[in-house]
Amino acid sequence: MGTLLRPDSYARHTLERYTGSSVKDFRSNILLCNFNRYIDSFAQHTGNEIQTGYWDVVHDEARDVSIINHGVGSPSAGIIMHCLSYLDNINSVLMLGMCGGIEDNCEIGDLIVPTASIRDEGTSRHYLPQDVPAIPCVELSRISEQVVTKSTGKRPRSGIMLTTDYRMWEFDQEFIDYIFKHRIIAVDMEIATLFSVGYALGVPTGALMLVSDLPLRKGGIKSKASAQEIFSVYTNEHLKMGVRICEEINHQKETFDSANYNPPCAT
Repeated sequence: MGTLLRPDSYARHTLERYTGSSVKDFRSNILLCNFNRYIDSFAQHTGNEIQTGYWDVVHDEARDVSIINHGVGSPSAGIIMHCLSYLDNINSVLMLGMCGGIEDNCEIGDLIVPTASIRDEGTSRHYLPQDVPAIPCVELSRISEQVVTKSTGKRPRSGIMLTTDYRMWEFDQEFIDYIFKHRIIAVDMEIATLFSVGYALGVPTGALMLVSDLPLRKGGIKSKASAQEIFSVYTNEHLKMGVRICEEINHQKETFDSANYNPPCAT
């Protein structure tokens, strides 16, 4: 008969099984992504090995950063956040995601620091009542905005996003009408889940989103060819910005106090 697992040991075992690395390897600041291009670039940039599992991960002790490709969609986002909440040294989680730009003045390559995201997915309801908004850690968003502005000379966009598990929404006029009515800046598939689970379990969580397509404009839906162009043009800078944010979090330890987000599950 197998060993009986408590919630904390079960979460840690799951993290180890899914990533092929020990919980002791995880650094204080976590970058999340959906694509192995980010993993490969981070490994090359830092000189660290890729730990391959269901989720690929790279740990960089020098910068105190781990990056994880947790795949696409809200269920996977919920699992990774739940597991990360049981790490003893967790300081921040930042999603480096891609999204479809909705606002008329959005352009491919724009960076967005979301102020909130509408919860049009099925995972977050297991962690928060439906009437609780999905919002990021304010301090993490503040630092993200500072770093992007200093690095690029241009403030990132901000606004309310929509997170959905409806993959083909671009062809649903009723759904599109809802987006316009609520002045949504962009659409993605994970961040409302990440924000909700992070808030519920006490993990400071934020996002730096890259506009990768403009799905409501003529010819604006992402294709195989345009996706490869986005990777080649924007991935490295997006990743570097995420690393700089983690470095700035470490630099601003006095004001960025993750102790204010004590996970209920860790007590």
